Amino acid sequence: MNDSLDEKQLRLENKKLGRELRRLRKDNEMLRMANDQSLRTLAYIQKDSARQVFYNNQMLRTSPYILILTDDALHTVMVSDVYYEHSDRYDKDKVMRGVALDEALDGILEDADLKILMEKCNMAVKGRPIQSYLTCSRKNGEKTDWKVSVRRMISDGNVVGLNIMFVDMTDIVDAMEHVREADRAKTNFLANMSHEIRTPMNTINGMAEFILRDSSDEKARHNAFMIRSACRSLITIINDILDISKIETGKLEIIEDSYETAGLFADVSTMIKIRLHDRSVELVVNIDENMPRILYGDEIRLKQVLINLLGNAVKFTKKGYIELRAGFEKMDETHCELRMSVKDTGIGIRAEDGKDIFSSFTQVDTKRNRSVEGAGLGLAISRNLVEAMGGTISFESVYGKGTTFSFTVISGVEDWSPVGSIDRWVSVTKDATFRISFLTRDARVLIVDDNEMNLEVAEGILSPYDIDVVKASSGAEAMIRFQEREYDIVLMDHMMPVMDGVEAMKKIRSMPGGRDVAMVALTANVISGVEEEYRKMGFDDYLGKPIEPEAMEEILKKFLPPEKMRSVDEAAEEKRTDASVPLMTENLDDHIDKEVGLKYCMGSTSLLNKMLAAFVSTSRCDSLEQLYREKNWEEYRIAVHSVKGTSLNIGATALHEEAKAIETAVKEDRFSYVDENHAAFVAYYRHLTALIEEHLKTLS
Repeated sequence: MNDSLDEKQLRLENKKLGRELRRLRKDNEMLRMANDQSLRTLAYIQKDSARQVFYNNQMLRTSPYILILTDDALHTVMVSDVYYEHSDRYDKDKVMRGVALDEALDGILEDADLKILMEKCNMAVKGRPIQSYLTCSRKNGEKTDWKVSVRRMISDGNVVGLNIMFVDMTDIVDAMEHVREADRAKTNFLANMSHEIRTPMNTINGMAEFILRDSSDEKARHNAFMIRSACRSLITIINDILDISKIETGKLEIIEDSYETAGLFADVSTMIKIRLHDRSVELVVNIDENMPRILYGDEIRLKQVLINLLGNAVKFTKKGYIELRAGFEKMDETHCELRMSVKDTGIGIRAEDGKDIFSSFTQVDTKRNRSVEGAGLGLAISRNLVEAMGGTISFESVYGKGTTFSFTVISGVEDWSPVGSIDRWVSVTKDATFRISFLTRDARVLIVDDNEMNLEVAEGILSPYDIDVVKASSGAEAMIRFQEREYDIVLMDHMMPVMDGVEAMKKIRSMPGGRDVAMVALTANVISGVEEEYRKMGFDDYLGKPIEPEAMEEILKKFLPPEKMRSVDEAAEEKRTDASVPLMTENLDDHIDKEVGLKYCMGSTSLLNKMLAAFVSTSRCDSLEQLYREKNWEEYRIAVHSVKGTSLNIGATALHEEAKAIETAVKEDRFSYVDENHAAFVAYYRHLTALIEEHLKTLS
């Protein structure tokens, strides 16, 4: 019995032991699996850690930037290998063990730059964020532009160190400076180009105006009209190039003021009708008679867009019509959207050319349009002007049938009264001769210019007004003339040798009565922002060269006292004709090209002889000798430049070429050439002056 119980008990114990053993085996397997997982995890962590170390080392080794990690005491912890290319003060082991940041950077930054950086780092350690900044260091004589970035390393809310990065921006900064230099060079080129072209064109345009005004010979008037038209076309191209420069540099200005709607469309229509007077093309003007009478915006720029679009239509339309259409849509109580279009029956635009139509210097279908004038800037300028005035521009065209350009601009409104019909405003005369609108009484104007021919032109434009004109050829002479008499207006050339126009203007301003007189700058440098610049200098206004009679009249109206102006009957203006006088003596034939001289004097022999007299009276032989002895190259260059211009105007082409070569040599610092050729140049200049003087004696 007892044996039976013991056996039963034993079996139960064996079962327990079996269950326990199976549990232990299971637990052991789980432990083994956990251990394996732990080993795999550890291996992964070790591998990942090694990979992170590898990547960190690679980053420090291959980074193109100087990277410096510091602790909160501003001692180095890690640095990139590029650091050692800029500093050999410490070896790698020393830096990695920890070096004070200011000592580590001593070989890279100048003392002043290092002091600024350490101040920023101390602020960063205290928790203040630091903006990246650019600094220029010239350590060891080498210029380096650094972009410095200081970033905080934060753990548990505390700053435990800094991450400092130096990016070498030298190439980028130098490239930007080269771009700025190129932009400055372009601006200077445009200014010089404008000056060089406008100065002789001032004479050409002015003399053409005088012929149109004074001559009754129809052939002479026709030729003068064609010369003036060509001159104005060239000025338009110059202005277009200057406008593109303003657009590219972001200096294009929209200047808003009140203007009459009827006046805008009447002026534009009249100008285009003049261009169409000998064409079989009709100009149709459809203006919404309900358009506001007085608008507020940039009338000049809006007129420029319309003239560009209409001018294009004139170029490409040989027969049919050109239609100018304008309307509006009210936006609110003070604004409206102007909607305008120019439609023509010209040659049209091919579909493949449409994508480039508003690009600068682009002329599409060049084979077919080879005879069309222009620089391909009008549409590009128009697009930018329209966008600057808050509008859009587009076109539709059928090749061979015509084109329609449409645009909108946002405009202010000062008077919503309907404009009515503008037909009564539009007029056109075929000769398009400018007529003065008033005469003066006891008015006096002082003209200051170092170029005798420019003085002649300005005086000629003023002569019909019965103005007492006083001339001065330098700033110093202008001061003397101003002391002698009172003047209503002073027209002051900007660029003159010795004392330029700005200095002369300021000196006159400081004289008794100088604050009251109107000072107007004469300039050939009509570039971006010129009006604002002249006002800042102290001038009241400016006149661009070539001087247009219309612009001169506006200046007179603006600054002459009303009591000194009186109305004039246009029919009473006197007509004067050129006297027929001998051109020149035989001795000058080998030195002066008659055809060139007459070209610059509109074919007028009497005018050429006037120019010859001015050439003699303004001889610079003595001043050239003195300036050469003094090695005053800048004033010498200005004097030679003047000889270059005046000699060409009288047809002295050989002297012109010599002056041109010497001026170029001075500009390029090739003074050895000047030394070799100066004496012969001045000797020939004196000889030619003497020959001209003898010729003039035969005339008197």
